[in-house]
Amino acid sequence: MNPYDFVPIDTQHPPQRRKPVWHNVLKNADAKAGKLYSGHLYVTITAETPLFIPDTETSMQDPNHPGEHIYNNAGTYIIPGTSLKGLLRSVVETLCNGCLKMLHLPVGYKIPPDFTGCQDNKNLCIACRLFGMMMPEMQRNAQVFLGKINIGDALANSEGFALHEPIYTIILEAPKPRHQAFYLDPDKRYIAGRKFYFHHHGKLNTEDNLIKIRNEPGKFRNQYIEPIDTGTQFDVRIDFTNLEADEFAALLLAITLKPDMRHKVGYGKPMGLGSIHMKLTELCFVDYATRYIAFRSGRGLSRHSTDELTNLVHDQMASFDEHVHAIWHRFYEQPALDQLHAIWEWRPDSMVVYSYPSRDWFDAHPQARIAETWNL
Repeated sequence: MNPYDFVPIDTQHPPQRRKPVWHNVLKNADAKAGKLYSGHLYVTITAETPLFIPDTETSMQDPNHPGEHIYNNAGTYIIPGTSLKGLLRSVVETLCNGCLKMLHLPVGYKIPPDFTGCQDNKNLCIACRLFGMMMPEMQRNAQVFLGKINIGDALANSEGFALHEPIYTIILEAPKPRHQAFYLDPDKRYIAGRKFYFHHHGKLNTEDNLIKIRNEPGKFRNQYIEPIDTGTQFDVRIDFTNLEADEFAALLLAITLKPDMRHKVGYGKPMGLGSIHMKLTELCFVDYATRYIAFRSGRGLSRHSTDELTNLVHDQMASFDEHVHAIWHRFYEQPALDQLHAIWEWRPDSMVVYSYPSRDWFDAHPQARIAETWNL
């Protein structure tokens, strides 16, 4: 079966854009809009499959030395905060009707007009209010909105850490949008949706060696890498400032998903790398209005530990804030979550083998859609 599928764009529910609450306010000027949420949370990330994010300083095509996973200046292996931010933003865009800012379109492909990237920093979709927006630098008077979420690098825990044996990847070529039956909707008007990769069951899809490129000595069509092994855990802190109820609910949903879902991150997703489990382990709120006037009794801080968070997530914050709960429940009932669940369900079907269709298959099935790749 093809290793990826698309979550369709819900054109009946375009992004709801509005003026964002800026970072420097202490309370919402609109009393009817409800309270604001600031603070930080900690997430533990567990590698459910081997994981690889390349260190750009090392080669992935040296037959004698595999490419290394990225690490920081202290020598600790990491998942960069930028990678996690891009991952969570794509999930929020998908599940909460954001614009298509994260989508890089092939030439000639179109998106529904209402879903084009936000252009006005006083009129933003939920994803741009959370993660920020910036117009192209070459545009005069470009507008900017600094995101209200800051994600640090996820640091690998030394306990239980292990590297996977070096592997040769399959040929990971660029997308082939020329096959419009995959990349366009059934009416061939717009793109098919947002692209996500399936989780793989069991053994990675690999090659036995580096595959030479004909007439280009020393160059290869695949890579030689040393991933981080299954079971390795990372810890990351996420800070958030002045989130409105829908933004706070969207952030929590993007992290927790459904209990039997896992995220995908990093390099080599088509071959089975990069399945991770994200779990909230601590949530701390900061009431800045109280913090600046109180010198005792916690100074506006309130914390929720792992056990409390498990219950809060299970009931979608019903016992914490009715407004957040109602919005979380609405997001949870959107068709997009079921569609993403079909791709990111964990554990994956052990009977399915994922691989790209061959050129001969495409030639023989020029109009076939992804659903027809079940038995390649």
